[in-house]
Amino acid sequence: AYGYDKRFGLVHVDYATQRRTVKSSGLRYAELVREHAGRRDGRTAA
Repeated sequence: AYGYDKRFGLVHVDYATQRRTVKSSGLRYAELVREHAGRRDGRTAA
């Protein structure tokens, strides 16, 4: 376990205030999920 050393994930946490902020990677992931929402055929959008 990395504890407080490594920073990774989709959300940044300010340990002093416990405030969470979505990172750019989290925004991109949300966009990707929206683009593929409802698809059940296993194909990706062209």
